[in-house]
Amino acid sequence: MRSLLLLGSALALASQGLAQEEGEPVSTVSCDPESKICYSGYKDPESEIFFGIALPKEPKDPYDAIIQITSPVRHYWVGFSWGGDMVWNPLTLAWRNGQTTTASARFAYGITLPQPYDQAEHFYMKGTKANDTHFTLTALCKGCAGWQNVNDERYFLPFNGSTRFAWAYGANAVEDPASNTSAFNVHEAYGKWIHNLDAARIDNFDEIVKANLLSDPAAPSTPAQVPTTIVTSVLATPTPSNKVAAAIPASCNGAGSPSFQGRLATGWKATKIVGGMTNPRSIEFDSAGNMLVVQSGKGISFHQMSAEGCVTSTKMLVSLNSLNHGIAFSADGKTLYASTMTQVYSWPYDAAAGTVGTRTTIITGMYQGGSHLTRTLAMHPTQPLLVVSHGSNSNIDQASGDARTARAIIKVFDLSKIPSGGYNYVSGGWNAGYGQRNDVGITFDNNNHLWGVENSGDDFRRTINGQSRDIHHNNPGEKIHYMGDVSLPNNAWYGYPTCFTVWQPSDFVDKTFKVGDWFVQAPNSTFNDDTCAQRATAPKLTLFPHSAPIDLKFDSGNKWMYITYHGSWNRSPTTGFKLVRVEFTKGADGILTPVAPLSSTDAAKDVFWNPDVTRCQGNGPSFSNGCFRPAGLQWDGQGRLYMTSDTSSNGEVWILGEG
Repeated sequence: MRSLLLLGSALALASQGLAQEEGEPVSTVSCDPESKICYSGYKDPESEIFFGIALPKEPKDPYDAIIQITSPVRHYWVGFSWGGDMVWNPLTLAWRNGQTTTASARFAYGITLPQPYDQAEHFYMKGTKANDTHFTLTALCKGCAGWQNVNDERYFLPFNGSTRFAWAYGANAVEDPASNTSAFNVHEAYGKWIHNLDAARIDNFDEIVKANLLSDPAAPSTPAQVPTTIVTSVLATPTPSNKVAAAIPASCNGAGSPSFQGRLATGWKATKIVGGMTNPRSIEFDSAGNMLVVQSGKGISFHQMSAEGCVTSTKMLVSLNSLNHGIAFSADGKTLYASTMTQVYSWPYDAAAGTVGTRTTIITGMYQGGSHLTRTLAMHPTQPLLVVSHGSNSNIDQASGDARTARAIIKVFDLSKIPSGGYNYVSGGWNAGYGQRNDVGITFDNNNHLWGVENSGDDFRRTINGQSRDIHHNNPGEKIHYMGDVSLPNNAWYGYPTCFTVWQPSDFVDKTFKVGDWFVQAPNSTFNDDTCAQRATAPKLTLFPHSAPIDLKFDSGNKWMYITYHGSWNRSPTTGFKLVRVEFTKGADGILTPVAPLSSTDAAKDVFWNPDVTRCQGNGPSFSNGCFRPAGLQWDGQGRLYMTSDTSSNGEVWILGEG
């Protein structure tokens, strides 16, 4: 199940906005008698939120814009998307703070809490206020009308003709209303509309701005609780650590206290080694023992390590906000690979110096948008083969049942034969299986065979003879997939988007199932549960529904597979938010297999978990609402396991071990 779902949960609530996504502009001109600003404005009829935009008469990139947002106070926060999408464009957020309104510049690089955006600033203008019924933001925004898109190209808001904008609002209060960097929770609803920007261009733009800016904080009309200019704060680099003589250090200097308390299995130790990171995801260690971490929406950070496993120094190795999850090294450690939503890049890498050379694009053409935006990478241990996992573009992406769409698939690319301009993901490479809804975690075992963990579907119902029954709470199960030797094409189908596995058989009243059996949501004479058993490649193990497994690693002996459960959004109470492990053994054929049978419900053993998972919040999160959130895993050269927790802007890395 996809955790951190910021879009899908509101689809049912957003039909009024989506109706305006195509067609003629619905904005109209309205003038503010106090400020004399005339806006091209739009008021959503359902939410009753007004959005007004004013632009210079003859704008040239880069240019400033005036935005006005007025909302009923029943909406705790309101968001405006300058590019019409939740991800990969600047966002202006506004929320009530006493008798005034706070503005916040944000940018979402994936389906996660939008991070503070330091490329944009809001300057408050007259009309920014709040009372018992409404709050209003009026602000000049520098940096909102142009930005770097997902393909690392400059894009700016077209000022001739019309464009698509989008809105969202939240049903829960932000964490700190006085702070423009506050965490906040998932939106309750969102919508889109077509806006006329010709009507937004006004005469005397500079004079009107000057006359309305609240430049004097002491002036009566200036909001007293917030500064005139909002600039995103920068977190300090952790203080270098001192050596601690222990296999798992008791503490690491400069790491700070854990953001959230955890519980450990008997015999285990866990220590926070660094904090203050921005959505830390995947981890790699280079040939010199340095730790590299993908910070989604920021780039790749480089951390020198002590012998005890603590961080001694930190720097940004690659500053590139389109990177969001995937990272890998070539077998010789001299080439670094990382992925965006749409591309895979490579850099020459020097481990001793901790530097990269000139970036090269090696894979293009991956789907832009959709529900699953990460593209996980894994390098074959002995051959120049790069494996790239690509999720579906929605909960049920029907088209991906055809492998030629190159979604819900895992593909392999021979890096010794990269064509000029790089591979196209859709037409290049070969399959390592398809019909894997979203195998965010992929890894190799000691046989150099590939494994993956799948985030399965959400909001499921079982329909028999027109009668529909909700089964989503404890179905379908997540999966552990075995893909095998990726040096050979694997065109096996792993079931998605039609076939899913049972976790709680009692939810099905029309048929007797056991855990791990295949089922379809609406069986018919053409395609039913039995069809799945005949055509689909079964998983090796079924995991608890909605756990959202997003990384997995075998230990050195391949006795245990460790899996991070990123946590649920589509279940109440929540589940996941922990590190587990599954025991493996070798069969007579030398192939690894879980010790537990497919029908097991207790194969995954807890290692590191939150003490009260019901407090964990998967829809946002608002600083995770009291929980750490496991994401990436990697072993260092001394056999210690490292794990990221990607909560908000205070992400952490932990070191774990037994003994």
